[in-house]
Amino acid sequence: MVPATAKGEATRAFLLQTAARVFAERGYTGTALGDLIAASGLTKGAFYFYFPSKAELALAVLRDQQERWLGQVRERVLAAGTALEQFRALAPVMLELLAAEPGAWSITRLTKDMADDPVTAAEVSKPMAGWVEFVADIVRRGQASGELRTGLDPHHVAVVLVGAFDGLKSLTDVLDPGAQASEVFAERAEVLLTIVDSALVL
Repeated sequence: MVPATAKGEATRAFLLQTAARVFAERGYTGTALGDLIAASGLTKGAFYFYFPSKAELALAVLRDQQERWLGQVRERVLAAGTALEQFRALAPVMLELLAAEPGAWSITRLTKDMADDPVTAAEVSKPMAGWVEFVADIVRRGQASGELRTGLDPHHVAVVLVGAFDGLKSLTDVLDPGAQASEVFAERAEVLLTIVDSALVL
């Protein structure tokens, strides 16, 4: 249980941020509890006081990232104007935020790694479902306003778009690992956005 003190809350926030970075780099299965403890700089006892298991910490990271990142993206994208303008703002806003905090990619890696575990599968699907529904709502409104092509199910469109964005990042990490990966990914994301734009925008 998180202690209801300013110091306790700050320590918990630090652990979530640290774990997000480690999980983003190594994935859930590639990260041992000892790795997380070492990265935190805390003793085992102090660490267990906040998170007694890797699974519990990973789920907390997912919830934290979901609340913070979807909230920030939602705020910035919805301020863009029309549904079409919001649709076109999605990728640039995501790229800016991800460049500022690469640990946000832990959502994708953790969801994928933990989805196979029956104990955590239902919980880890929630963050991704939130992103999909957010995008689907924009597509739905764009179709209703006549800005986006109709005839395609908004939910299916959103799943394809979110999957393409996340999959492109994963493939870039494999093909171009290292310091230049983020820059290369941004360039390829622009290509993806151009393809999507030409296919969906009237």
